[in-house]
Amino acid sequence: MMRLLMGAVCLSLLAVPVLAEPVILVKDGAPKAEIVVAKDAPPPVQLGAREVQTALREMSGATLPIVGKRGKGPSIVIKTDRKMAEEALSIRTTGKIVEIKGGGKRGAMYGCFAFLEDVLGVRWYNTRVSHYPAKKTIEVADLNIRQKPAFEYREPFWTEAFDGTWASRNRTNGHHQRLTEEMGGRLIYQPFVHTFNNLIPPDKYFAEHPEYFSMVGGKRVPDKQICLTNPDVLRISIEQVRKWIRNHPDATIFSVSQNDTYGPCECPSCQAVKAQEEAESGVVLRFVNAVAKEIGMDNPGVLIDTLAYQYTEKPPKLARPLKNVRIRIAPISACFGHGLDACDLNKDALANLQTWHRITDQLYVWHYCTNFANYLQPLPCLDEIAADIPLFHKHGVVGLFYEGGYAPGGGGAEMAELKGWMTAKLMWDTTLSAPALISEYVNAVYGPAAPMIQQWLDLIHSGPRTDKSMPVRIYDPPTAPYLSDAVLDKGIELFNTASKAASGNAV
Repeated sequence: MMRLLMGAVCLSLLAVPVLAEPVILVKDGAPKAEIVVAKDAPPPVQLGAREVQTALREMSGATLPIVGKRGKGPSIVIKTDRKMAEEALSIRTTGKIVEIKGGGKRGAMYGCFAFLEDVLGVRWYNTRVSHYPAKKTIEVADLNIRQKPAFEYREPFWTEAFDGTWASRNRTNGHHQRLTEEMGGRLIYQPFVHTFNNLIPPDKYFAEHPEYFSMVGGKRVPDKQICLTNPDVLRISIEQVRKWIRNHPDATIFSVSQNDTYGPCECPSCQAVKAQEEAESGVVLRFVNAVAKEIGMDNPGVLIDTLAYQYTEKPPKLARPLKNVRIRIAPISACFGHGLDACDLNKDALANLQTWHRITDQLYVWHYCTNFANYLQPLPCLDEIAADIPLFHKHGVVGLFYEGGYAPGGGGAEMAELKGWMTAKLMWDTTLSAPALISEYVNAVYGPAAPMIQQWLDLIHSGPRTDKSMPVRIYDPPTAPYLSDAVLDKGIELFNTASKAASGNAV
């Protein structure tokens, strides 16, 4: 019996998990570890190492040395792993080592930012407000983190989000963000959008070849779209895209997309395709596929982008995007006070998204989060952002562009920095809590004025929250129902109180 009891005790002891000793990076303000990165590591990896060094110094006052080879003591080892997917990252502790690695140009650098943000609590809210938790002793243990972004393309389009340092730290990779090669670069369009006139310039071709342009009301016109069933238009367009590729070898994706107007071609040939496809998008997609097929033969890594926007938002019946084609849906007529699946006004936009998802898993979305009639006018769209970014991910969207205010110098649009930071966080991880993100940002940035700012945000969203039929559009006038006199009067009161609370404080 004694032998059996002893055996049971031994088994019980074996079953107790043994926690690893923490890796001590800083002790009582003194460095206890080193940062290891190969001297020939790519520039983004070296940048990530310097960011870790800087952040730890900001937190503790200690400067960890950056070395090329690991010694015997605790260390943070940062490196690229060619087996990992583009932008994927991992952070794990093994013995005295914190290993940070990632795939592609940006993965290891993103791993450094994830370590600082998700493990140590560092934040970069905007270009003026950051948070480095003060800790004289910094130690970590039992880390086994693996992440990859929810979207391959992530662009919060605000002037305030164009800053390269902010963009890289918040793990976005948009075309307009000033991300240098040292920061891992970005996804580059050439041109960005609305390119039919770039492909077939009216001032070059219309006088001698009006047949290259849309027939509208029985007449060829130079200021609408182009004739997408004309074989010469296809030939010239392919040649132009090839020229773009030669002239812009750093570009990732090339836009073959409708002009920012209406007026699709009504010639018999285009109308025959439209009838077969039961949608104008079919005419466009057949043309774009023909361009992409030719381009793909010589440039297998190049992507061709087009729009599903306004008259082309409805998906086609027959055409399907080729593998090197990205469809960029832009539901500009949506209600932005509610998610696409939470508002009767968004039924068509949701149906279009769902149908496009059934025919391709390579969707991009161009969405909107400001009032384009008056950029400073409040647009209560935080609930929409919170609902739709996970919805887009669920429906096969792999790239996301949220268009806000882009006035030179910034400061020209309502809640720009909050919306930019919030969208950046959700574009990386759609499972994050949007209310928690908003609360964290407001408290960190507005300090003693935070309670009033939070009350204002709740107030301006109260109309659409209580009335699911209340429309919120991106060209709403100041008389929009959610901007009632009662809301505005209370808002003035809140901002006056916030101003007094913040007096003498930098916010």
